[in-house]
Amino acid sequence: MINTCYFRFAILACVLLFVTGCGPSTAATTTPDPATLLPADNGKPTQMSTPTSPIPVDPNLQDLIQKAKEDLAKRLSLSSSQINLLDAQAVVWPDSSLGCPEEGMAYAQVLTPGYLIRLEVNNQELEYHASRKTIIYCENPSPPVPGAPTDN
Repeated sequence: MINTCYFRFAILACVLLFVTGCGPSTAATTTPDPATLLPADNGKPTQMSTPTSPIPVDPNLQDLIQKAKEDLAKRLSLSSSQINLLDAQAVVWPDSSLGCPEEGMAYAQVLTPGYLIRLEVNNQELEYHASRKTIIYCENPSPPVPGAPTDN
């Protein structure tokens, strides 16, 4: 009786392993961003070209961009509507200086996730560097870590 019970259990376990192993894959697939798809004449979506002025989706990044524009407008005594957003992207900074080290200061040597915000006023490009909460006007910017993955 006990051998029959173990045998049935073993068969059931094998069947379950087989069935779950043959299910659909849960691996990540690359699909186009739905925001960049437009319906074509045939009803199927087609890829849209990248917009010339980036529109960040991350609400935290939108808030930081607004703060950067307000700070720059105050610095230059002009309206924030005169400031154009060139680019805003999630990056990883090489240390806690956010790519804006000040001479004589010491910074934690840790990879720091954040953002690079590039603004333009009167054909002059200006950079703001940010962590998830802090934003800094950067006069002598250092680049972010190239190719570093971001989790923003």
